[in-house]
Amino acid sequence: MMFRGAKLLALAVLLHTFSLAICATNSNGNQACRPSSCGEIRNISNPFRLEGDPSECGDPGYELVCENNRAMIKLGDGKYYVADINYHHSTIRVVDPGMKKGNCLSTPLHSFLDDISITSFKINWDEAINITVLMKCERPISDGSYIPITPCNVTSSSSSSSSLSIPYNYVYALVGGGDSLRVNDLKYSYCTIFSRTIMTQFLKPGNLSMSDLQECLLLGFNLSFLQFRCQSECEVKGLHCILNYRKNTIECYKSQNPLIRLFFYLLSIIVTVFRVDYFVDYFRFLPYGDTTTFVAGVKEKHTAEAWI
Repeated sequence: MMFRGAKLLALAVLLHTFSLAICATNSNGNQACRPSSCGEIRNISNPFRLEGDPSECGDPGYELVCENNRAMIKLGDGKYYVADINYHHSTIRVVDPGMKKGNCLSTPLHSFLDDISITSFKINWDEAINITVLMKCERPISDGSYIPITPCNVTSSSSSSSSLSIPYNYVYALVGGGDSLRVNDLKYSYCTIFSRTIMTQFLKPGNLSMSDLQECLLLGFNLSFLQFRCQSECEVKGLHCILNYRKNTIECYKSQNPLIRLFFYLLSIIVTVFRVDYFVDYFRFLPYGDTTTFVAGVKEKHTAEAWI
Protein backbone atom coordinates (compact mmCIF):
# COMPACT_ATOMS: atom_id res chain seq x y z
CA MET A 1 0.00 0.00 0.00
CA MET A 2 2.82 2.35 0.88
CA PHE A 3 4.61 1.37 -2.34
CA ARG A 4 1.52 2.25 -4.39
CA GLY A 5 1.22 5.62 -2.62
CA ALA A 6 4.86 6.37 -3.37
CA LYS A 7 4.26 5.60 -7.07
CA LEU A 8 1.28 7.97 -7.15
CA LEU A 9 3.33 10.68 -5.45
CA ALA A 10 6.16 10.22 -7.95
CA LEU A 11 3.69 10.43 -10.83
CA ALA A 12 2.17 13.62 -9.42
CA VAL A 13 5.63 15.17 -9.05
CA LEU A 14 6.48 14.17 -12.63
CA LEU A 15 3.28 15.71 -14.02
CA HIS A 16 3.84 18.90 -12.05
CA THR A 17 7.41 19.16 -13.32
CA PHE A 18 6.21 18.57 -16.89
CA SER A 19 3.56 21.31 -16.60
CA LEU A 20 6.14 23.73 -15.22
CA ALA A 21 8.40 22.97 -18.16
CA ILE A 22 5.57 23.72 -20.62
CA CYS A 23 4.78 26.99 -18.83
CA ALA A 24 8.45 27.96 -18.87
CA THR A 25 8.67 27.20 -22.59
CA ASN A 26 5.58 29.30 -23.33
CA SER A 27 6.81 32.06 -21.08
CA ASN A 28 10.19 32.14 -22.80
CA GLY A 29 8.52 32.20 -26.20
CA ASN A 30 6.41 35.20 -25.21
CA GLN A 31 9.40 36.96 -23.74
CA ALA A 32 11.41 36.37 -26.93
CA CYS A 33 8.91 38.39 -28.98
CA ARG A 34 8.09 41.16 -26.59
CA PRO A 35 7.85 44.59 -28.26
CA SER A 36 11.16 46.38 -28.78
CA SER A 37 11.75 50.10 -28.50
CA CYS A 38 14.04 52.79 -29.86
CA GLY A 39 13.76 56.42 -28.80
CA GLU A 40 10.16 57.60 -29.11
CA ILE A 41 9.02 54.40 -30.88
CA ARG A 42 8.08 52.24 -27.91
CA ASN A 43 6.07 49.41 -29.46
CA ILE A 44 8.03 47.76 -32.26
CA SER A 45 6.15 44.50 -32.86
CA ASN A 46 4.94 42.23 -35.64
CA PRO A 47 5.31 42.70 -38.56
CA PHE A 48 8.12 45.06 -37.57
CA ARG A 49 11.25 44.00 -35.79
CA LEU A 50 14.30 45.82 -34.47
CA GLU A 51 17.76 44.85 -35.67
CA GLY A 52 19.12 42.32 -33.19
CA ASP A 53 15.72 40.89 -32.20
CA PRO A 54 15.40 37.07 -32.19
CA SER A 55 15.13 35.75 -35.75
CA GLU A 56 11.62 34.36 -35.16
CA CYS A 57 10.25 37.80 -34.21
CA GLY A 58 8.77 40.07 -36.86
CA ASP A 59 9.35 40.00 -40.59
CA PRO A 60 12.85 40.63 -42.07
CA GLY A 61 11.28 42.87 -44.71
CA TYR A 62 10.02 45.21 -41.97
CA GLU A 63 13.21 45.54 -39.95
CA LEU A 64 14.04 48.81 -38.19
CA VAL A 65 17.46 49.92 -37.00
CA CYS A 66 18.19 52.15 -34.02
CA GLU A 67 20.69 54.91 -34.81
CA ASN A 68 21.45 57.70 -32.35
CA ASN A 69 18.35 56.67 -30.40
CA ARG A 70 16.10 57.13 -33.45
CA ALA A 71 14.31 54.31 -35.25
CA MET A 72 15.00 54.14 -38.99
CA ILE A 73 13.76 51.95 -41.81
CA LYS A 74 15.36 51.25 -45.17
CA LEU A 75 13.09 51.91 -48.13
CA GLY A 76 14.66 51.22 -51.49
CA ASP A 77 18.01 53.04 -51.58
CA GLY A 78 17.23 55.41 -48.70
CA LYS A 79 16.92 55.28 -44.93
CA TYR A 80 14.06 57.18 -43.29
CA TYR A 81 13.26 58.16 -39.72
CA VAL A 82 10.26 56.36 -38.25
CA ALA A 83 8.01 58.97 -36.66
CA ASP A 84 5.06 56.74 -35.74
CA ILE A 85 3.59 53.25 -36.17
CA ASN A 86 -0.18 52.91 -36.05
CA TYR A 87 -1.09 49.23 -35.76
CA HIS A 88 -4.79 50.11 -35.60
CA HIS A 89 -4.71 51.58 -39.12
CA SER A 90 -1.76 49.49 -40.36
CA THR A 91 0.30 52.59 -41.19
CA ILE A 92 3.84 53.76 -40.54
CA ARG A 93 4.86 57.44 -40.81
CA VAL A 94 8.36 58.07 -42.15
CA VAL A 95 10.40 61.27 -42.52
CA ASP A 96 13.34 61.98 -44.81
CA PRO A 97 16.47 62.49 -42.67
CA GLY A 98 17.39 65.54 -44.72
CA MET A 99 14.50 67.51 -43.26
CA LYS A 100 15.52 69.92 -40.48
CA LYS A 101 13.61 72.58 -38.60
CA GLY A 102 15.06 76.09 -38.80
CA ASN A 103 14.99 79.45 -40.50
CA CYS A 104 15.64 77.95 -43.93
CA LEU A 105 13.89 75.27 -45.97
CA SER A 106 15.79 71.99 -46.05
CA THR A 107 15.16 69.52 -48.86
CA PRO A 108 14.86 65.70 -48.86
CA LEU A 109 17.97 63.57 -49.30
CA HIS A 110 16.11 60.78 -51.08
CA SER A 111 13.72 60.35 -53.97
CA PHE A 112 10.72 59.11 -52.01
CA LEU A 113 8.63 57.80 -54.92
CA ASP A 114 11.55 55.81 -56.33
CA ASP A 115 12.29 54.30 -52.93
CA ILE A 116 8.78 53.10 -52.09
CA SER A 117 8.13 51.78 -55.59
CA ILE A 118 10.22 48.69 -54.80
CA THR A 119 8.71 48.01 -51.37
CA SER A 120 5.46 46.45 -50.16
CA PHE A 121 4.43 49.76 -48.55
CA LYS A 122 1.78 51.81 -50.33
CA ILE A 123 0.63 55.44 -50.25
CA ASN A 124 -3.04 56.25 -49.83
CA TRP A 125 -3.52 58.42 -52.91
CA ASP A 126 -6.94 59.48 -51.68
CA GLU A 127 -5.19 61.65 -49.11
CA ALA A 128 -3.85 65.06 -50.07
CA ILE A 129 -0.66 64.53 -52.08
CA ASN A 130 1.19 67.46 -53.64
CA ILE A 131 4.20 67.78 -55.92
CA THR A 132 6.48 70.72 -55.15
CA VAL A 133 9.49 72.14 -57.00
CA LEU A 134 11.93 74.85 -55.95
CA MET A 135 12.57 77.67 -58.41
CA LYS A 136 15.01 80.55 -58.54
CA CYS A 137 13.97 83.67 -60.40
CA GLU A 138 15.74 86.73 -61.76
CA ARG A 139 13.10 89.07 -60.36
CA PRO A 140 10.36 88.96 -57.73
CA ILE A 141 6.98 87.34 -58.43
CA SER A 142 3.64 88.51 -57.11
CA ASP A 143 1.79 85.22 -57.42
CA GLY A 144 0.09 83.38 -54.57
CA SER A 145 1.07 80.02 -56.11
CA TYR A 146 4.75 80.80 -55.59
CA ILE A 147 5.86 80.60 -51.94
CA PRO A 148 8.92 82.76 -51.09
CA ILE A 149 11.53 80.58 -49.38
CA THR A 150 15.10 80.62 -48.12
CA PRO A 151 16.66 77.27 -49.07
CA CYS A 152 19.28 75.84 -46.73
CA ASN A 153 21.53 74.31 -49.38
CA VAL A 154 22.04 77.36 -51.62
CA THR A 155 24.92 79.75 -50.92
CA SER A 156 25.16 83.41 -51.85
CA SER A 157 27.62 82.91 -54.70
CA SER A 158 27.73 80.89 -57.90
CA SER A 159 30.20 80.46 -60.73
CA SER A 160 29.45 80.78 -64.43
CA SER A 161 30.17 77.06 -64.88
CA SER A 162 27.60 76.10 -62.27
CA SER A 163 24.06 75.01 -63.09
CA LEU A 164 22.99 77.60 -60.50
CA SER A 165 24.60 80.50 -62.37
CA ILE A 166 21.30 82.40 -62.74
CA PRO A 167 20.93 84.95 -59.93
CA TYR A 168 18.81 83.52 -57.14
CA ASN A 169 17.98 86.51 -55.04
CA TYR A 170 14.37 85.39 -55.42
CA VAL A 171 13.66 81.75 -54.60
CA TYR A 172 10.21 80.19 -54.51
CA ALA A 173 8.47 76.89 -53.93
CA LEU A 174 5.77 76.03 -56.44
CA VAL A 175 3.20 73.61 -55.05
CA GLY A 176 1.07 71.65 -57.52
CA GLY A 177 -2.65 71.30 -57.02
CA GLY A 178 -2.43 67.51 -56.80
CA ASP A 179 0.00 64.67 -57.41
CA SER A 180 1.40 66.36 -60.54
CA LEU A 181 2.56 69.69 -61.94
CA ARG A 182 1.51 70.83 -65.39
CA VAL A 183 3.69 72.73 -67.85
CA ASN A 184 1.19 75.59 -67.63
CA ASP A 185 2.00 75.91 -63.93
CA LEU A 186 5.54 77.01 -64.86
CA LYS A 187 4.47 80.29 -66.40
CA TYR A 188 7.48 82.54 -65.80
CA SER A 189 10.31 82.24 -68.31
CA TYR A 190 12.77 84.02 -66.01
CA CYS A 191 12.49 81.25 -63.38
CA THR A 192 14.45 78.00 -63.33
CA ILE A 193 13.84 74.78 -61.39
CA PHE A 194 16.88 73.87 -59.32
CA SER A 195 15.66 70.90 -57.25
CA ARG A 196 14.21 67.47 -57.79
CA THR A 197 10.47 67.20 -57.39
CA ILE A 198 9.40 67.00 -53.75
CA MET A 199 6.33 65.07 -52.67
CA THR A 200 4.31 66.34 -49.72
CA GLN A 201 1.40 65.02 -47.72
CA PHE A 202 -0.86 66.74 -45.16
CA LEU A 203 -0.45 70.11 -46.96
CA LYS A 204 -3.67 72.08 -46.66
CA PRO A 205 -4.54 74.41 -49.57
CA GLY A 206 -4.66 78.13 -49.02
CA ASN A 207 -2.30 81.01 -48.45
CA LEU A 208 0.84 78.98 -47.72
CA SER A 209 4.13 80.13 -46.25
CA MET A 210 7.59 78.58 -46.04
CA SER A 211 6.89 77.46 -42.46
CA ASP A 212 3.72 75.67 -43.64
CA LEU A 213 5.70 73.77 -46.25
CA GLN A 214 8.50 73.02 -43.78
CA GLU A 215 6.07 71.71 -41.17
CA CYS A 216 4.45 69.48 -43.77
CA LEU A 217 7.79 68.04 -44.88
CA LEU A 218 8.75 67.39 -41.26
CA LEU A 219 5.56 65.36 -40.81
CA GLY A 220 6.68 63.00 -43.56
CA PHE A 221 4.42 60.37 -45.10
CA ASN A 222 1.95 57.76 -43.96
CA LEU A 223 2.59 54.42 -45.61
CA SER A 224 0.28 51.42 -45.41
CA PHE A 225 1.44 47.90 -44.57
CA LEU A 226 -1.93 46.30 -45.31
CA GLN A 227 -0.14 44.06 -47.81
CA PHE A 228 1.48 42.20 -44.91
CA ARG A 229 -1.95 41.59 -43.38
CA CYS A 230 -3.15 40.18 -46.71
CA GLN A 231 -0.33 37.65 -46.60
CA SER A 232 -0.59 36.80 -42.91
CA GLU A 233 -4.40 36.73 -42.56
CA CYS A 234 -5.66 35.65 -45.99
CA GLU A 235 -3.04 34.06 -48.20
CA VAL A 236 -1.70 31.72 -45.49
CA LYS A 237 -5.22 30.24 -45.35
CA GLY A 238 -5.37 29.82 -49.12
CA LEU A 239 -7.71 32.81 -49.46
CA HIS A 240 -7.52 35.77 -51.79
CA CYS A 241 -7.40 39.35 -50.58
CA ILE A 242 -8.72 42.79 -51.51
CA LEU A 243 -7.11 45.85 -49.93
CA ASN A 244 -9.01 49.02 -49.17
CA TYR A 245 -6.49 51.75 -48.42
CA ARG A 246 -9.16 54.37 -47.80
CA LYS A 247 -10.66 52.44 -44.89
CA ASN A 248 -7.47 50.62 -43.85
CA THR A 249 -9.18 47.26 -44.25
CA ILE A 250 -8.62 43.99 -46.05
CA GLU A 251 -11.17 41.46 -47.26
CA CYS A 252 -10.42 37.74 -47.52
CA TYR A 253 -12.45 35.65 -49.94
CA LYS A 254 -12.45 32.17 -51.36
CA SER A 255 -13.13 31.67 -55.04
CA GLN A 256 -13.57 28.27 -56.70
CA ASN A 257 -14.15 29.60 -60.22
CA PRO A 258 -10.91 30.23 -62.20
CA LEU A 259 -12.59 33.06 -64.11
CA ILE A 260 -13.49 34.75 -60.82
CA ARG A 261 -9.90 34.39 -59.64
CA LEU A 262 -8.67 35.94 -62.89
CA PHE A 263 -11.17 38.77 -62.49
CA PHE A 264 -9.93 39.63 -59.00
CA TYR A 265 -6.30 39.27 -60.03
CA LEU A 266 -6.84 41.84 -62.80
CA LEU A 267 -8.85 43.98 -60.39
CA SER A 268 -5.98 44.01 -57.89
CA ILE A 269 -3.63 45.21 -60.65
CA ILE A 270 -6.04 48.04 -61.51
CA VAL A 271 -6.32 48.96 -57.83
CA THR A 272 -2.54 49.06 -57.44
CA VAL A 273 -1.59 50.75 -60.71
CA PHE A 274 -4.46 53.18 -61.18
CA ARG A 275 -5.23 53.79 -57.50
CA VAL A 276 -8.98 53.27 -57.89
CA ASP A 277 -9.68 51.17 -54.81
CA TYR A 278 -12.58 53.49 -54.07
CA PHE A 279 -14.66 51.92 -56.84
CA VAL A 280 -14.12 48.46 -55.34
CA ASP A 281 -15.61 49.81 -52.13
CA TYR A 282 -18.41 51.56 -54.02
CA PHE A 283 -19.53 48.76 -56.32
CA ARG A 284 -18.78 45.94 -53.84
CA PHE A 285 -17.27 43.56 -56.39
CA LEU A 286 -17.09 40.51 -54.14
CA PRO A 287 -17.64 36.81 -54.90
CA TYR A 288 -20.46 34.71 -53.56
CA GLY A 289 -19.86 33.05 -50.22
CA ASP A 290 -18.47 33.98 -46.86
CA THR A 291 -16.22 37.00 -46.76
CA THR A 292 -14.20 38.11 -43.77
CA THR A 293 -13.71 41.86 -43.40
CA PHE A 294 -10.89 42.99 -41.14
CA VAL A 295 -11.61 46.50 -39.89
CA ALA A 296 -8.95 48.00 -37.64
CA GLY A 297 -8.03 44.56 -36.34
CA VAL A 298 -11.66 43.48 -35.68
CA LYS A 299 -12.93 40.53 -37.73
CA GLU A 300 -16.48 40.64 -39.01
CA LYS A 301 -18.21 37.84 -40.93
CA HIS A 302 -20.77 38.61 -43.60
CA THR A 303 -22.15 37.17 -46.82
CA ALA A 304 -21.21 39.17 -49.88
CA GLU A 305 -23.18 39.66 -53.05
CA ALA A 306 -21.40 39.49 -56.38
CA TRP A 307 -21.90 41.11 -59.74
CA ILE A 308 -20.83 37.94 -61.53
